[in-house]
Amino acid sequence: MDELDRQVRTADKASHAKKKEQGVHAGRRRVRIRPEEKATEWAIPNDVGIICAGLACVDMQLGRATGGDGGESIETFEGETSIGGGSVSMATRTLNRLCHGAPIGDDYMQVTPPVVHSVIPLCKVGNDDTGNKLIHLLENTGGASRNVITKYLKQGRKRDPHARTALAVLPIYRDGRRGCFFDAASNATFSSSELLQMLQDITAGAPTPKLDISGLSSEELESYRQRVDEAAPVHGAFLFGYPHLLPYMQGEALANVFVKARTVMEDGGIIVMDLNGVPEGAHAPGQGLRSPESLRSDSVIGSGLQHVDILHMNEDELICLTGCRIVGTVESQHEDEFAMMNAAALFLRCGVAVVAVTRGGRGCYICCNDEDRFARSKALPSSWVDCTTKLNAMELSPDTIINTNGAGDAFTSGLLVAAMLRHTGMTVPVRATDGSTRKKTQSPTISDDAVADSSFDLKTEFNLSPVQTTPSGNIKRRPTPYTLYMREHYVTLKTRCNDDKKAMFLKCHEMWEKESDDVKSMYARKLQEDMEDEHLNESTMRNAHESDVMMDYSIDGGNNTSFNSGNGGVVGLPNSSSMAVLSGASSSNGAPVNSTLSYDDDGCVLIDDENRNLYLANRALNLESAAQLASLVATHHIDIGTRDKNHLDVGALLERAMIFPHGLEEI
Repeated sequence: MDELDRQVRTADKASHAKKKEQGVHAGRRRVRIRPEEKATEWAIPNDVGIICAGLACVDMQLGRATGGDGGESIETFEGETSIGGGSVSMATRTLNRLCHGAPIGDDYMQVTPPVVHSVIPLCKVGNDDTGNKLIHLLENTGGASRNVITKYLKQGRKRDPHARTALAVLPIYRDGRRGCFFDAASNATFSSSELLQMLQDITAGAPTPKLDISGLSSEELESYRQRVDEAAPVHGAFLFGYPHLLPYMQGEALANVFVKARTVMEDGGIIVMDLNGVPEGAHAPGQGLRSPESLRSDSVIGSGLQHVDILHMNEDELICLTGCRIVGTVESQHEDEFAMMNAAALFLRCGVAVVAVTRGGRGCYICCNDEDRFARSKALPSSWVDCTTKLNAMELSPDTIINTNGAGDAFTSGLLVAAMLRHTGMTVPVRATDGSTRKKTQSPTISDDAVADSSFDLKTEFNLSPVQTTPSGNIKRRPTPYTLYMREHYVTLKTRCNDDKKAMFLKCHEMWEKESDDVKSMYARKLQEDMEDEHLNESTMRNAHESDVMMDYSIDGGNNTSFNSGNGGVVGLPNSSSMAVLSGASSSNGAPVNSTLSYDDDGCVLIDDENRNLYLANRALNLESAAQLASLVATHHIDIGTRDKNHLDVGALLERAMIFPHGLEEI
């Protein structure tokens, strides 16, 4: 084994000179925080990465430009700023900004644990100065995480030495108008065969050093191969952008790319398509709403729709593709929303799992397909089946300066991350404004016999009385497990029942009666924990309770995913079945599974398997919270004050995203 290690070290030294072509952020030390040093409530399982493919360019913004009226006089501008443009650049930037906590800084060569373990941009880059600039911009988008892998991009640029990198010159005129001079360059020749070759490179992985294996035993050789396999990155999503602007990436060629992408991702992953540049003549106006058959035969995206898990477009693109009529006035609000929902449903009938439509200042609308379609994409949250949500736009202060360039890309990336996040089973202490830490109380436990007995009484087991008396002698109604259940499903019920409160009550009661005793006992546990915390800090607990309500507590039976503690720097659930816990499982030594938390003297969570709440582990965000998170990510992108920050704390965003907006009194 010593000989094997010596050969590996020798091979590593020999390849150091080629690090710029084969490594990640050449010349920089990549030091990640050890997993045991960072506890997070939400994380992406198995340290999977995301592949971002499609159109990319360099955006050269000219500040305070004059002219723009078509004259021939010499115009001026004040300063130039170059950023990565196009779907690949914008998505890479957004994904790399999402971190677990604030950045540590470069003083000690440490980086902040990223939410997405690795991001791989795939686009066509020319062998020119603009191409060098684009690669540099991509590598530096996530300064806090440094998790961009550009080696496949660099390998691809060698295959076409005469290609030019796309460039967009964007004068920003002094009166607020914007111009655009675009040279599509390499995007105009970027073919599906080139992208398929890049995906093949990812499948093959980095070449392993050539070793002399003559003196190695079979066990030593197998151990080395296992170490190489474990070090290889795992991919969980494929985000493709702007097919209408890529002439050789349309129709059957696009479908072939999606089919290949499935093979390089864990469990088939999640395929996302982000639209931009849809021409006005995509569907002839005046012919009414487009039929599903016509949409399936669309020359650009029709063949690929059945493979898409999440599809994003804005309202204008929805109109161009479907022919729906949206007036956009206050008086036509209800008619416009009805037309938009019917148009979005066309894509569901064509095989898309989730359709997201952003509407600018009017917020967003998301609708999901049925159970059969979700069964084909195991990585999607099964709790999103048949769900819809409509959110208003996030409010910004009147003096906020905004830049909407790339807002749709940021929203799409945020929604993808929201779909991939799972609860780790850890409950991180709530930190007060003075820096103190409030420890959450221990959860009550139910004996195995009680859980196994389908007839046990929740009120008797947990001493839950529906009413309590205030100090003044008045009757104060106390929440029950059923009320928690009702709060969780409120938004969905409100949409399904068209705000008919009687129908909402009847439907909710029907759903509750169909739930198993295991699920009901889970809500009882949650209620008891909330009641205990209420005595410690009533106001703080109210906020935490409202946040917890937004969580999706339904068992995602199709997604029995386990977490590991890999290089991502976050902690999750070990390889064990959460379903077994709900049926009254015990630990290996026969003792009931302990889902409480332990703390050190500083109030920090002591991380071990017994500190995990297995009732929460592997739960996904519900659709409403996912849409809120995506909107917050987009809001931070368009706000000039936060647009250039190289990190966004996903924990802080989730705290805002999961605040329940309505109380039970509205029902």
